[in-house]
Amino acid sequence: MKEKARGRIFSFIRAPFCLFFYILLSLGVCATEPITQSNLAVDSSVDRPLNRPIGKCGDDHSAHYQAITDIQGPGAQSPLIGQWVITEGVVTQVLQGNKTDKQYRGFWLQQADTLAATRSENSRGIFVYHAKHRVKPGQTLRILGRVAEYQGLTEVKQIQKISHCGNASSLPKISPLTLPVTSLLELERLEGMRVKIAQTFVVSDLYGAGYGLGNYGQFAISSQLHFQPTELMTVKEISQNPLILSQKEKDYVLVDDGTSRLYPSHIPFPTAQGFSAKQSLKIGDQVKQLQGVLHAYGEHYIVIPDFNNSMGQGILIESLVPQSLPLVDKKANVIVASMNLGNYFNGNPSSFSQRNVGFPTARGAKSYTAFKLQRQKIVSALTKINADIIALMEIENDGYGEHSAIADLTRALNKQLPKKLHYHYLIPPRAKLGEGKISVGILYRKLIVETVKEATILDSKNSNKLFDDHLNRPSLLQNFKVNGQLFLLAVNHFKSKGKPCTGDKSINLQGNCNQVRKDAAQALVTLIEQHLGETKDRAVLIVGDLNSYRQEEPLLELYQAGYRNLQKEGQFTYSFQGYLGNLDHALGNQALLPRVRSIDAWHINSIEDVLLDYHSEANGHAYPSIDNYAEPDERRSSDHDPLVIGLEF
Repeated sequence: MKEKARGRIFSFIRAPFCLFFYILLSLGVCATEPITQSNLAVDSSVDRPLNRPIGKCGDDHSAHYQAITDIQGPGAQSPLIGQWVITEGVVTQVLQGNKTDKQYRGFWLQQADTLAATRSENSRGIFVYHAKHRVKPGQTLRILGRVAEYQGLTEVKQIQKISHCGNASSLPKISPLTLPVTSLLELERLEGMRVKIAQTFVVSDLYGAGYGLGNYGQFAISSQLHFQPTELMTVKEISQNPLILSQKEKDYVLVDDGTSRLYPSHIPFPTAQGFSAKQSLKIGDQVKQLQGVLHAYGEHYIVIPDFNNSMGQGILIESLVPQSLPLVDKKANVIVASMNLGNYFNGNPSSFSQRNVGFPTARGAKSYTAFKLQRQKIVSALTKINADIIALMEIENDGYGEHSAIADLTRALNKQLPKKLHYHYLIPPRAKLGEGKISVGILYRKLIVETVKEATILDSKNSNKLFDDHLNRPSLLQNFKVNGQLFLLAVNHFKSKGKPCTGDKSINLQGNCNQVRKDAAQALVTLIEQHLGETKDRAVLIVGDLNSYRQEEPLLELYQAGYRNLQKEGQFTYSFQGYLGNLDHALGNQALLPRVRSIDAWHINSIEDVLLDYHSEANGHAYPSIDNYAEPDERRSSDHDPLVIGLEF
């Protein structure tokens, strides 16, 4: 469920792999090693800096003095790596902390404004990795240390001498930070300097450099939300407009809480009171004010707000008001919902007294306690949607008995509803849908719609193996009658973009297994044509997680066959690494279009952080964390947004 885009490296990792980086980062996010006596020893192959006079404050002509601009140099790396230098500047921000609080173990110096003209094209700020001598913002310091590069950051470490040169009357002037940049060199020239945003930004990603809000207290900001390139253009169109592929990286800066602590107990976003279920940070929230220092780590530039600096406003975020209910046109008399459940597995009960048997399951909840919270969240979402037909993806493929996952979900829903609005689950003419761990399913209200004949299943057998049911989940096709009129619903879950498929051709921007999904779309079109026979004027609604963005080839196959995408451009159901897009789709043929009154992607999942999902430190994580934010509500009930379609018959 979480491998839905190409180039997946670190996203959604909240366990062992993060611990590896935690070990590295616990040494100091910006340092190669903690301060110890042995670290202060100087390599005997170079001259000993302890015998080198540091000179008088303000003396920029003394031996070995280098202005910060000279240390930074014009490029990504310092021209003075490994050299011992004397430099001077004003302390702008301090995160020396200690080994327990995992702060950055250092502070930032910025060249005084009187020297700002010196090599003005270079950065005038620099990080100093040093926690032994305590400093304060506004102090002017002269230091002797060694120039180094750490994970893309120019810094001065192994500090041998520090002279206090008094206090500046004010901090060096702050530089405007604007996005997008034309080149990342524009950000490099601000590395280590005080910056202040010159425009309103939006929260564009909650996973940052792959660590994320919950892992290391970081998120991303941009000038606008960005969509997957193949959501907007075909591969051919992208080849003619290649600049679209670099738009996001030039419009993407991280904001960090100033510590390298794994799973911080307090995340200072969106307010100083901290992250909570009632006040969560969401994609699309507006960052109205932000000032701090611009840091660097790996491929990313990072703003660390002035949380504790009385000389300026750190950060001000204006949160989105959550949409309480999906939008449905009043003229609609049949509501169809499509929702990926994010692996709904109810264990292996053989009786109602053994409901907590079988956890952890093959997928989904790690404990019965976690499963109960997952069920509460999904039931909250589905009862508020209040659909007449619900198409399900990622429900456990364990048949249709009274203890099956689909029976369990149906019972849980019906407990919240009056009897006349109860759901029934569709039982297809198979004991199970394929051999995979998950399947699709259909719930419906007999009061509103009537099933006509038994369901048709799309799998390898009835598609001449064009549809690979070892990779795709078998599709489910069912005729419904509404007010004497028939329409066909096709529920699908195509192969994900995660692991590569045997014989995969070039990924070509569309992710692994694109050909498998394209073949599945062709097989679906053929089976629907066979199913309709001579009744070509019957309305057809295709829904499901097709694991393809709007302009990728599997969708193009459906468009070519006459199906129109009901979602408007700009809608989305999924977020991945700072990109929005639709993996979940609703398409209709010409006969359906006059009946479509509304469609809404209800943003209860894609814009919310994974911290709000049903798994927490208290109910099943196999690793230590601080992750107890979830409430039994609809937010982050899955990682996909549900689609809600209003039809009028």
